[in-house]
Amino acid sequence: MADKGDVLRQGDTDTMVFRATAADTGGAYLEVEATYGPMGDLRPPPHYHPHQEEHFTVLSGALSVRVGDEHRTLTAGSELVVPRQVPHAMWNEGDEPTTFRWRTTPAQRTEHMFEVFWGLVADGRMGRHGSPRPALLQSMAMMWSFRREWRLTSPPYPVALPLCAVLAVPARLLGHRA
Repeated sequence: MADKGDVLRQGDTDTMVFRATAADTGGAYLEVEATYGPMGDLRPPPHYHPHQEEHFTVLSGALSVRVGDEHRTLTAGSELVVPRQVPHAMWNEGDEPTTFRWRTTPAQRTEHMFEVFWGLVADGRMGRHGSPRPALLQSMAMMWSFRREWRLTSPPYPVALPLCAVLAVPARLLGHRA
């Protein structure tokens, strides 16, 4: 598990620094400071958190967000709360890095999920910020393992859950792990 001050990296520009871990807060929340470099046309997949709320504060740059059907850009000093079960995605469509603080309440296993996601990107097994790669089985293993923390909006959860449960078995047999 992560310790306060640990840093995750994706490529040359993207970092995530753990500011408060689940252990630091007794599980009440996880807080990270993330920097995203320009992402061009890349947009992370819309997702939601069934049991967690997220709070974002932009420290510098501009963060593009989609919450439900609404798209907007947050700038330095802006804050946004995303309630549990609300579909959303965040990315940097500007030309300069964007830095923001990100609190997830309660923490659950989110820091472990970040470590796994960012590690899979570093290993080339997932695209930047969870963008799809032709690794269906890896995605199924991730969605199954972290289903309490994170869900994609498509396919709908009643379809995705049995699909993930079934495909997680061959995924594990082929070496895909969350």
